[in-house]
Amino acid sequence: MKRKFHVRCEAGENLEITSKSYLSLSDLADLGTVMDNVYHTKEDMIACVNAFYDGMVARSEAMKLMPSYKTGENYAYLGLAPHFLIFDEYVAFMECLNTKESIAVLSQLKKIVMLGRQAGYFLILACQRPDAKYFSDGIRDNFNFRVALGRMSELGYGMMFGSDTNKKFFQKRIKGRGYCDMGTSVITEFYTPLVPKGHDFLQTIGALALSKQAVSEERKEKQSE
Repeated sequence: MKRKFHVRCEAGENLEITSKSYLSLSDLADLGTVMDNVYHTKEDMIACVNAFYDGMVARSEAMKLMPSYKTGENYAYLGLAPHFLIFDEYVAFMECLNTKESIAVLSQLKKIVMLGRQAGYFLILACQRPDAKYFSDGIRDNFNFRVALGRMSELGYGMMFGSDTNKKFFQKRIKGRGYCDMGTSVITEFYTPLVPKGHDFLQTIGALALSKQAVSEERKEKQSE
């Protein structure tokens, strides 16, 4: 059975994740010690997108009021932490929406991609197949980093990197291999790290989350002194 999950982890960098079909994210919520605030309804996921956009707008306005604000500089110059909105199975999620909802969500995501970079609000999308219907109006061209893993078709590579690319793609039976464009219009081979069998993801992620939470609480205590 397919389920939807939204995970939000606030620890140093702000991370928000949505997933359409994988049960693995539910384990994070079930343990409770790994990540807080897990949502699994369409309404909550849409609300997450809207809240992320509102946060981007609010930060953009707040940045201009900061004493150290300087035209042309971004969030990092002001010492602000980045925010990330991550969609796993993005296309599958969009297929669950009606026409009105789909248009509204796509509009918000497009504004986040085009306007969020300066304020430190970033969007990461993952899907089985990049459907042109959900990457319209130039939204694809505004992604600085694009990666395609596995044995994709020529059409799939065209959707990822543009139909006008002259790159010759070769299929190799290597796990974790693919191609990437780091925003330079130069497409190169890409290899993901190999994770050993039996590796406990939850234990590792939980330890990192708790460590960052402890650091965050320590900073708050120092600021309140």
